[in-house]
Amino acid sequence: MAELQQQNLERIFLSALVYNRTGVLLRVASLFARRGYNVISLTVAETENPQYSRITIVSDVEPYKFMQVEQQLKKLGDVIRVVKLNEGQLIASELLLIKVHATNSRRTAVLKTINGFGAKVKDIGHTTITAELTGLPSLIDRFIEKMTKHGIIELSRSGLTALETGDTNINEIEE
Repeated sequence: MAELQQQNLERIFLSALVYNRTGVLLRVASLFARRGYNVISLTVAETENPQYSRITIVSDVEPYKFMQVEQQLKKLGDVIRVVKLNEGQLIASELLLIKVHATNSRRTAVLKTINGFGAKVKDIGHTTITAELTGLPSLIDRFIEKMTKHGIIELSRSGLTALETGDTNINEIEE
């Protein structure tokens, strides 16, 4: 985060309710790309109503330009609502699937690391173990760091998804 301050950037968390249509994700992502903002994380999935999807975006932007990005997102025809999620007022999680080397001699150590983080074993092969962990990105990062010593074969991260805390929800927020 100190690096962000040196570049005068702020990490923002946005939640957008959009129509579940072809091309919406491309238009939203392009808005960030055209302005040269790096998207740290982007997740999208259908909501409880299949007509809509929720997009969660984590990006680093100049604080004074956030309002401009928010307004431009709202101008996209398929975007219904945009909400800036404040870091202290959100519930967030990320999913990690990770496959590591786990020969018979190393299997116990790998399982100990997995269990120590509260991860779940999803598959055991002859020489590998695949685990799943959900949590904050900082937890995921620490788990990956610990699993490195076992020999990571491959991994996949979902990206951050988030909701506001309390009774507020994106369906009730006025534009």
